[in-house]
Amino acid sequence: MRKNIKILGAGLSGLSAAINLSKNGFNVEVFEIRDDCGKRFHGDLEGLENWSSKEDILDELKSMNIDTGFKYSPFYEMILTDGKDKVYVESKKPLFYLVKRGAFEDCIDQAFKNQALEEGIKIHFNTKIAPKDVDIVATGPIPGKASAVARGIRFETNHENIAISLVNKETSYTGYSYLLVNDGYGCICTVCAAGHKNIEAFFKNTYDMFKKLTNIDVKNEKKVGGFGTFLLIPRLKKGKTLYVGEAAGLQDLLWGFGMRYAIISGYLAARSIIENTSYTKLVKEKLLDKHKASIVNRFFIEGYGEDYGKFLVRQAKRMEPQKIAENLYKTYNLTTYGKFFYPMAWFTLLLKYRENSLIF
Repeated sequence: MRKNIKILGAGLSGLSAAINLSKNGFNVEVFEIRDDCGKRFHGDLEGLENWSSKEDILDELKSMNIDTGFKYSPFYEMILTDGKDKVYVESKKPLFYLVKRGAFEDCIDQAFKNQALEEGIKIHFNTKIAPKDVDIVATGPIPGKASAVARGIRFETNHENIAISLVNKETSYTGYSYLLVNDGYGCICTVCAAGHKNIEAFFKNTYDMFKKLTNIDVKNEKKVGGFGTFLLIPRLKKGKTLYVGEAAGLQDLLWGFGMRYAIISGYLAARSIIENTSYTKLVKEKLLDKHKASIVNRFFIEGYGEDYGKFLVRQAKRMEPQKIAENLYKTYNLTTYGKFFYPMAWFTLLLKYRENSLIF
């Protein structure tokens, strides 16, 4: 007899779980409060990061039964700058795959939805259901638990394809800003950590600095933005209900890249149900060390104060462009050095950010 599974949330993590459960003979229903997939995004450009694992993310998606036919653009180069000095980062494999987020046809969110529908998964839009009444909660960022806030614009441009990461105390609060352009479509955003003072002021400074750095033309701009959730102790299970993605507090605390976490955690939740094994154990084996590494990374970066951008660029300038990319892998994976500092990093960030709800 086929078991019925209910999932709350039709984002990347929820649909990753749904697709894998359906492929293994389960009847799956997904409940989504919005009227379509990707509705919390507005055409934002985001990077599907490819540096935290030696396995290419597209190969990993295929191994998790995710169709990689969605629209993406590989980026092998990126510029890191503090607004004055700049460093070129290069990689033999893509640093990241640029994708569009939202309810538009060419967005990764719609690709996941289409695959789910082809699997025969029923998605109930405009529907509320209590977390206790489902098997998996995949609702994205937790309301009132903002660890980071993003504010930006998407636009049309004649500028060449480019990716710039800007770290400057005038353009973000212990976060970073970015400019992404691909085939005439661009996105400028600032990402501020919890406790930000005035995100609008940071975005204005970000916009002005990127105009100064690139003289980019901006046409038909539209606002984009949102918030993200990271928990120092991930919430993986409540009763019999499993939590995935940002609903579980699984994200990167340093730069906020969360799509890979979301998709993998959804897949692991599905595996735990299919194999009747511990979801917590699977997450610990696959994601927990990366989660801890991001805590250590945030601890050290914030230790350099508001001018940590200058430190990052200065350190990067000492390395060859391809060595920087290789070093990213080491940074995102917990080393012996990281394990030693993890308890101190965890406790320090707990005290600093408790008011901003990094932890329950």
